[in-house]
Amino acid sequence: MKIKVSALALCLILFITFCSVPAVWAASMTPSAGVVGTTVTISALDSGTYSIRWDGVEVKQGTLPGGGSVTFTVPDACGGDHTVTVENPLGTQVLSVPFSVLPSIGVDPDSGVSGDSITVAGKGFAANEGSIKVSYDDTDMKTGITANDKGVWSATFSIPSSAKGSHTVDASGSTTKAGDVPDATLTISPKITLSPVSGGVGTSITVSGNGFGEDEGGIRVTYDGNDAKTGITADSKGAWSVSFAVPSSVKGVHTIDALGASTEAGDVPDVTFFVSSAVRIKPESGYVGDSLTIEGCGFGSNEGGITVTLDGSVAKSNITANSEGCWTTSMAIPASTGGNHSIDAYSTSTTATDVADAKLNVLSKMVIEPAEGYVGCDIVITGTGFGADKELTIKYDDVAVATDVFSDDKGNFQASLEAPKSPGGKHNIVASDASGALVSDVFTMETTPPSLPEVVSPKDGNRVGFLDRAAPTFKWADVSDPSGVYYSLQVSSEKDDFTNTVFSKENLTEPEYKFTEDEALVRGKYYWRIKAVDGADNDSGWTTPILVKIGLMPLWAFIIIAVVAIAFITRLYFFVKNAKRGR
Repeated sequence: MKIKVSALALCLILFITFCSVPAVWAASMTPSAGVVGTTVTISALDSGTYSIRWDGVEVKQGTLPGGGSVTFTVPDACGGDHTVTVENPLGTQVLSVPFSVLPSIGVDPDSGVSGDSITVAGKGFAANEGSIKVSYDDTDMKTGITANDKGVWSATFSIPSSAKGSHTVDASGSTTKAGDVPDATLTISPKITLSPVSGGVGTSITVSGNGFGEDEGGIRVTYDGNDAKTGITADSKGAWSVSFAVPSSVKGVHTIDALGASTEAGDVPDVTFFVSSAVRIKPESGYVGDSLTIEGCGFGSNEGGITVTLDGSVAKSNITANSEGCWTTSMAIPASTGGNHSIDAYSTSTTATDVADAKLNVLSKMVIEPAEGYVGCDIVITGTGFGADKELTIKYDDVAVATDVFSDDKGNFQASLEAPKSPGGKHNIVASDASGALVSDVFTMETTPPSLPEVVSPKDGNRVGFLDRAAPTFKWADVSDPSGVYYSLQVSSEKDDFTNTVFSKENLTEPEYKFTEDEALVRGKYYWRIKAVDGADNDSGWTTPILVKIGLMPLWAFIIIAVVAIAFITRLYFFVKNAKRGR
């Protein structure tokens, strides 16, 4: 029995030992070259964690429970060799191999019609490569392109006039040859365009074709399936153009198509022309008072009694159409609130509901008078095209300066304000209302500096006071300025360096300043200067520094002199007195 147990235990030990022996893996990578975006497979990985690095930067990390293969995508990188390293498990490098990045280009979209915008993107070019150019059928479309440090670049251009079919897009650079870059293919399809796309009967429209066959002949244009123009031949790039007058047609949508010797009608997307009675305006937006031109199409031949309305109110009347049913008139935009307004027309034979109206966008406008001035001057603000019966907010440099301002029922308003104290130069005045109207204009504050103040006293070199301290009074001639004047006073112990200022005073309104006892200057030499600053912060500049001497002698010296003088006078007095007695 003991032998059986021992044998069983031995077998169990051998089984566990055998199963725990790791499999031998030999990691590999495929492919070893390709373009940016290529899917790369790392094979023969052990079970457990792994990390894939591209030039030392981790691009993928994970856990592979049963071992095997993982993939990663080649990131944006410049052309040439790059190092791929694999750790499996983390911290244990099992693979370090080069991957060669090849140049490539892509076209987005890869099909279209002449005139479409396409973007060519290049990858895998040399780092910071310059002089890159993009060609279309061997014709340079974009030049002077420079790749970034990862060899990536892009350029956009419009598809030139081209015959239908496949066309080649290529690229090259200062170090990348065109032959090293796989060509991209752009497929061109035929199309036609109209100008205009709507109008009345008899309107001349131009049909332009692009993307037809090279020198293709037998092209014809149809209107509602009937030939409108024939005998057309495309040029070498598949382009052509013809014009014709819209034939008699009922109001509504009509189909225009084209076909040729090698181009079926089904290959060309149809375009439509809308025939109706309609009015158009030029321009479609403007300010109150601007001139507006109104055109009508699709009315009866020589139809008279046509009336133009603005928001249902008569604006012009007694208009007569020509033989083709078209007419033109003009008017000034009347006082109107800001936003869209309807321009329509009608007559005794054409109802307004049969006429496609036009939308006139009346813009908000503000005018300020005067456009430039000084602090305190009256500014009158006039506005048009605002909301009806709205309270307005008027700001000067973002500070509200006018209240209780309201527009009338036509969106007009007028307000006035005094130009506030502000620096010389341009300032925005903004008017807005609750309807969303917001406009601004510029008020220019005067920039003329005030005159340089003239020094009155003390004059240069004057002395003030006799002893150790004195409280001088500085005076200067008054300066006038429309923006108001304030004065700045400085006193310094150094003539050439007023950074060592012992006294400074600003915003003085009088042309003098008397020092208080607390401000009294100690005995010595000082220099003072004055300047004028107006309400617009315009600065006259400082006057030339003026020397002023404070005090003459120290108090102790004065006392000694006084004592000596008193003693001398006393001695003299007694001397004279004794002399008189001796006589």
